Amino acid sequence: MKTLQGLIILALTTVLLALPAALTGCGGGSDDTTSAPLTTNATPTAATMTGVWHGSFSTGQTFSLSLTQADNVLSGTYSRDDGSGSGSATGQLSGNTLSLTTVREPGHVVSQWSGTVNGDRNGASGTWTNITDASSGTFSMNK
Repeated sequence: MKTLQGLIILALTTVLLALPAALTGCGGGSDDTTSAPLTTNATPTAATMTGVWHGSFSTGQTFSLSLTQADNVLSGTYSRDDGSGSGSATGQLSGNTLSLTTVREPGHVVSQWSGTVNGDRNGASGTWTNITDASSGTFSMNK
C-alpha cells in the first residue's frame, strides 16, 4: 500500500511540475505579450431594427418608434413627441429597404413609410405619405 501511495504522489508531483512549462507560450504561466489571442467560435450577432428609434419629419415634428424585428417582419409602436398621437407600426425589411405602415390615434391616421436603413441598423431615412390626407415628406431616424 505504501508503494502505491508513493507512486501516486510521484505521478502527481511530476504533472504539477510539468504544467507551468506546458502552459508557457500558450498564454498561461508567462508574461509574454506576443502570444496569439484566444479565439472563439461565437457567431457575430446580426444587426437588427429592434430597439427604440428617434427621428424627425421634414415638417419639423419629431417622433419615436419602438420596433421589434423577427426575420424580416417589423412590429411595434409609434408616437409623436408632442403628444398629438400614438399607435401601431408594422412593416418589413428587405435587405436595406424599409417599408412601414403606422396607424396613429386619434383619427386613425394611416401613413406609409419607405426608406433605406444602414447596414448597422442604427440609422434610416426616406419618405412618408399620409394616406388619410395625402400629405407627404421625408423622415430620418436613429437608434
